[in-house]
Amino acid sequence: KKMGGQGSKRVVDPVVQRFDELMDHFDKVLDRCDKETIAYTKCINDKGVGDVAAIYAGRSRPGNLPQDKAQGVCGSSAQALATCFERREQRYAIVRKHCGSLHSGYETCMMDNAKNPELCVSAVEGLLKCVTESIDRHRPDLRT
Repeated sequence: KKMGGQGSKRVVDPVVQRFDELMDHFDKVLDRCDKETIAYTKCINDKGVGDVAAIYAGRSRPGNLPQDKAQGVCGSSAQALATCFERREQRYAIVRKHCGSLHSGYETCMMDNAKNPELCVSAVEGLLKCVTESIDRHRPDLRT
């Protein structure tokens, strides 16, 4: 939490900082496909093809745009993004199979503490540990 007035240093609550670090690490383990999304979006924008908003709204997927001009023009970046999404889904399958109860506990905690998500640090720590260990044990090829 920020404290102080003008000219004072920013003070961050260590629990909030720990929560943010854990969430960043969780995103990295599951891979948000940021690099691939940026490359694909840039290609579409640069070439003037496709509806980027439709992609993000889930109405479209790379390689599945309306008779895809983007596929021909942005084929390699579309394929890289689709591959990343597939790998991310495989990671989520591990979460569901091996860490289901921890994931449910995390989601419940986040819903119950929407205004103070930092109260869920232990839930995130447990889930992250399970996910990391499960990927290492069952699908080391999916490590990020």
